[in-house]
Amino acid sequence: MPPIRVLLVDDHVVFCDALTAILRLEPDIEVVGRGGSVKEAVEAARRLRPDVVLLDIHMPDGSGVEATVAIKKERPQTQVVILTSDEEESVLQLAVNAGVTGYLSKHEAAPQVLQAVRSAALGEPLIAPYMLARLLEGVERPAAPPPLTPLTARELIVLTELAAGHDNEAIARVLRMSPNTVRTHVQNILSKLRVHSRLEAVATAIRQGWIRIPQQPAA
Repeated sequence: MPPIRVLLVDDHVVFCDALTAILRLEPDIEVVGRGGSVKEAVEAARRLRPDVVLLDIHMPDGSGVEATVAIKKERPQTQVVILTSDEEESVLQLAVNAGVTGYLSKHEAAPQVLQAVRSAALGEPLIAPYMLARLLEGVERPAAPPPLTPLTARELIVLTELAAGHDNEAIARVLRMSPNTVRTHVQNILSKLRVHSRLEAVATAIRQGWIRIPQQPAA
């Protein structure tokens, strides 16, 4: 399997250098380019065709949200992960609406960043649970929603693992089942909840009171 092609975009050179060094230690990840502005992000994504773009929110000529919209318009198959120190709910909401696959704090440890890259390459969203909780605080419950098909106990367990930010392989290890079985459970969950993404499924389950997630990161 070819390595995951990653484009880094951040105007903080020291941070970008450190992240590049971390990613280059992984045999399944290839850093194909770097940039420091919205313009460079869009042009590099067009030229290099990365699988995943790691993108900061604040840049000299605009925002990571603008870059995400432009990149997704030209290359819908490219996944964008926001890696930033800005954890404001409004910024997170804009990023999710723009189509990002992941949203992580720059304070996350290297393993979480690597997990985000690998999950994004598979099209699996990863947002830190405490950030997801903040995002959902501003989302209103729809009036008189139609009844949902109940989830099985096993599906609720899988959904709880998704809310914790785990990908299919991690869930398979925890629940001692094959990744294909996890994938089947996820598809059943999406169908029953009438949603199109894992993030929407988690949001729906939280609104229904079926699962809970941490409100803030662990110390």
